[in-house]
Amino acid sequence: MTAAPVAWQYREDMGREPYAVGRAAHPDLVVPKEAFERRLAAAVSLHPAPSPEALALGDLYFACACAERVPQAAAMFKARYHRIIRRATARVLTSAADREEAEQRTLDTLLVGNQPKLSQYLGHGPLENWVSVVAIRVAVSMGRSQSAELRLRQKAVAEATGAVSPEVLSMKRELRVALEGAVEEALQRLPDRERLVLRLYLVSGMTLEAIGKTFGVTHSSVSRWLTGARETLLADVQRTLGERLKLAGGDLASIARLVMSQLDLSISRLLGAA
Repeated sequence: MTAAPVAWQYREDMGREPYAVGRAAHPDLVVPKEAFERRLAAAVSLHPAPSPEALALGDLYFACACAERVPQAAAMFKARYHRIIRRATARVLTSAADREEAEQRTLDTLLVGNQPKLSQYLGHGPLENWVSVVAIRVAVSMGRSQSAELRLRQKAVAEATGAVSPEVLSMKRELRVALEGAVEEALQRLPDRERLVLRLYLVSGMTLEAIGKTFGVTHSSVSRWLTGARETLLADVQRTLGERLKLAGGDLASIARLVMSQLDLSISRLLGAA
C-alpha cells in the first residue's frame, strides 16, 4: 500500500518538524536532511503557498528518497506503485504488449536519468494520483498512430471545408490552413490540466468517472473542466479566424457554426498527434 497523505500525520505529531514526519513515515529510508528541505522549500514556494500541514509529507519524503537514489528506494517504489501504473496504462492501451512497454517507460521516466520525473513531485496531493497521471501521459503518447492521425486529419479538413457557405468556399485553401493553425494555437494556450483532460476524454476514450479517479475529483468536476475547455477553445478559434481571414458578419457566422461542429474532431486529431 502507498503511504497515506500526511496532513493528518503532521497534526497528530504537532511540534515535530516536516523532516521528522517524513522520516517517521519511511524509517528504512535515510534521506539527507538538506535534500528534503530543498524539496520542501520548492513545495511551499508556489503561490498561494501551502503550509507544511497541507502537504503529503510522507509521500514527499519518499519521492525525494527515490530522486536522491537512496538505497532500496527505487525497489520499494516499484513494489508499491507498479499496480497503480499498470491500472493507469490499462485505461488507455488495449494491447498487453503496449501496456507492458508503457509500464516500463513510466518507471524509467520516474526513476532514471539525471533529473527523474519524481524530482518534480512536490507533495501537493497523494503521490498515488500524481504517478497515475504520469503513467497516463506516457500511455497516451504511445497510443498514437501516425497513419490513423493522417487519415483523421484529411477527413477533418474535407468535412470542414465542405460545411461552409458558398461565399467561403472560394477561400477553401486559406480556410483549411487557418482552421488548422487556429485550433492548434488555441490548444497550446490552454492550461496543461484542461489539455490533458481533453486528450484523455476525446483521444483515449476514458469516461468522466475514470478521469475523475485519476485526478482525485468527482466526475461532475471533470465535466465542468471539459465544458470550460471547449468554451475557451471555441472563443479563441473564432476570434483568431475572424482576425486572420477578415470575415464579414455572415461568413463569420458560418465559420462559427463550422468550428463548433468540428471542434472535438480537430482537438482529437491535434492532441493525438501531439
